[in-house]
Amino acid sequence: MADADAAIREVVNNIAAQKHDKTEIKIHTTTSDGANYAYKLYEIVISAKNNSDLELFGKVAIIGEDVRSVVNVEIYEKEFFFYKHLVKEYKFLEEKYEITDENKLRVPICVGYNEEYLKETIVMENLLKQNFSNYDRLTSVNWDYASKCIKQLAILHSLSVVYGKENPKKFEEVANYLKFTYPKMFLEKAIGNAIAAAKDEYRERFSTFLEKIMENEAYEKFFKPFRLTVFAHGDFRPSNLMYRINENGIYEVAVVDFQTLQSGNPITDILYFIYNGSDKEFRQRYYHQLLGYYYTELSAAFCRFGLQPNDIYSKSDFEYDLKEVLPYGLLIITTTLPIVTIDVANIPKVEDDLGYLDSKTSPLFAERLNDIISDYIELGVL
Repeated sequence: MADADAAIREVVNNIAAQKHDKTEIKIHTTTSDGANYAYKLYEIVISAKNNSDLELFGKVAIIGEDVRSVVNVEIYEKEFFFYKHLVKEYKFLEEKYEITDENKLRVPICVGYNEEYLKETIVMENLLKQNFSNYDRLTSVNWDYASKCIKQLAILHSLSVVYGKENPKKFEEVANYLKFTYPKMFLEKAIGNAIAAAKDEYRERFSTFLEKIMENEAYEKFFKPFRLTVFAHGDFRPSNLMYRINENGIYEVAVVDFQTLQSGNPITDILYFIYNGSDKEFRQRYYHQLLGYYYTELSAAFCRFGLQPNDIYSKSDFEYDLKEVLPYGLLIITTTLPIVTIDVANIPKVEDDLGYLDSKTSPLFAERLNDIISDYIELGVL
């Protein structure tokens, strides 16, 4: 694996050279306290005479060849594709249809990158310097925050649909490129740990559910579209959603980290957010409300682009997809929730091996897991 510090310096030097003035560059490493595993992170300041400081955020790939060969997931390529191509198409559509700022997709602006293998680097505006921060991954989301996240999700999904309406051939090409199946090895390892953490009263039915869903790789269906195809985020959880509270007290949310961009159905992103970001108390109050809010915002987004929601994705289509994909929420948290809830002291390193699959889970993992199992019993899935 290449020297990450040298890799970030190379890209930043190229960005600074575009200022034409004599510049001063400051680069220092930063962390996300367990929110990121694929990159080494940096904060950057480029200063030039007669210019405002350029506050940037950089990411350099840290996953080595051994792990890449086993996992075989093109996470870096997908993120480059988003920032180099897809987001530009989305912004063009937003301008064409005169979408107002409050209804636009909010993502950081990418200002430089290097796609070289094992040196993959992305540099973008530093949202931290614009009063954005990450939601505490160990704390359940609240309604004000969650609703703004879900609105951004609806906007993200709607843009892919509009893109498909205006560029059907290109949409098909991109959808084929973004096809995704979750690596089976992660599921198999995580399932064993999750079963061990389940309460005695839940363990048998939970184990039977997982065994059935893994049989003949039946879980693959969740990553395919049913009634609607969208370009989904794939890792839509609070750690990948930055927020700030504006002077009017309203949350503003920006979506980051598109390594797991994938074509599929919209339900996977919704369930992923709910079960990785909330506790049982939140879900008891807002689960159905949040689902309804997503559909309302998706419909509103379609209307802003001159599309009729019932022609694109009716409420009955949405409810059908939700029923078909609902088990995904219980499956996926076996792999994601241990990382979401991990104690900082036990944060794994993933550069050169898969030892992080054996990372020690926290008591919060068992608590959240069993609460979700209880939810799924109440929903009639278990």
